[in-house]
Amino acid sequence: MAGKVNMIIIAMPFPYVGGGGYRALLSIREYKKRGINPFLVLPWSLNFQFTDQEKSFLLREKMRVYGNAMLPKIFSIHFPLRRSLFNLFVFNCLSLVKITIDKNIAYNSQCVMSMHEGIDAITTCLRIGELFSLKRIAILQSTPFYGDRLRFKNIEEAYRLWLETLGSFRMLALRNITKEIEQKFSKGVSRLLNDLDLILAVSRSIPMEMGEGWLNKIISLDPGVALSQEDILSINNMSKRKKEKIVVFSGGLSPRKGIIEALIAFKKIIKNIGRDYKLAVAGKISDENLKKIRAFCSRLGIRDNVLFYGFLPREKYLAVVAKSKVMLYPSHVDSFSYAVLEALHLNTPVVAYDIPALRIYYSGLEGVALVKELDVEALAQKTVEIIEKKKVFVEKPKFKKNWDEIMDEETNIIKSFINRSLR
Repeated sequence: MAGKVNMIIIAMPFPYVGGGGYRALLSIREYKKRGINPFLVLPWSLNFQFTDQEKSFLLREKMRVYGNAMLPKIFSIHFPLRRSLFNLFVFNCLSLVKITIDKNIAYNSQCVMSMHEGIDAITTCLRIGELFSLKRIAILQSTPFYGDRLRFKNIEEAYRLWLETLGSFRMLALRNITKEIEQKFSKGVSRLLNDLDLILAVSRSIPMEMGEGWLNKIISLDPGVALSQEDILSINNMSKRKKEKIVVFSGGLSPRKGIIEALIAFKKIIKNIGRDYKLAVAGKISDENLKKIRAFCSRLGIRDNVLFYGFLPREKYLAVVAKSKVMLYPSHVDSFSYAVLEALHLNTPVVAYDIPALRIYYSGLEGVALVKELDVEALAQKTVEIIEKKKVFVEKPKFKKNWDEIMDEETNIIKSFINRSLR
């Protein structure tokens, strides 16, 4: 296609929201170099507030916000099962999503793209496409729903453990209702994705986990994640740091990332290796949930051994991983995992669950131990075995494409699709 492609991008390009936010940030930077003009629009997520911190971050990144999506005010009222219920409403009535956008940008764009698989981003993308007759694209950075019932059951078990631990007994009692809604939710997400014109995924594990039929509907970048040159420089500067008596947990303080299992495993770990070890926990969490998790640590008898760092800037986060003896990573959901990739390049071994994404990209590597999902005893045992070894060789994964090649492939797919659509 001659000239540049104007593309509205639905994203939350903030590193603290996780690997998906960080990749969105890197992608937007790279699109500008490769013939795509990205115009950022924010989704309607009720968990997201556009604060002065985010405004300052985007200002430093020289990113302007050209619009946002909103839901009616009634959706801001707190009530049980709020999230599940409003998802069902939005599925069935896309017009509930109200769009505020720079009209000049919208009418001069060729497509709109969601950089996340969340319902807020996907429905915002579809609504903008509908209003301005634009081609609708999404890049999935995690699995939006699971075709495998066992995987769904394991994630539900992690939620149950989280709610029990935090003392959310009312929500625990409502969980059976939530599960019924979640099953309808999966069908709704499937219908929404079928309304898109082009779907990409950052890993072939994503369509695999979605179930039969999706492998043929989604273009998988295999993988669509790699270390950027900036990351490589930072990691090279830290990779030889001396290891300390630290076990690091990364990936976010949520049930899907297995924080409760990590804390239970760590109690078993220090029982075997000594109480002079610390668990370094990195990731954003609300003050209310942090208070409850600290109380849980007290009940386990490990409160003084757990360091909660909150969200760390990348340099500081990588420094913590670099000096850790091992990464404890009991995540139930992943498509590729920046955290594991970074840890291995920092010579920090990883103990994780044997979920499809980690099995595809990291199984068999020296320094990676994958155990059965929800097997907390095995998590602890493998971590102890690694720590007790005098020397652990950590193998760096080798993939076919570097970050520049992934971005070349991704932008070429998008531009070729738009070119065909305009013929």
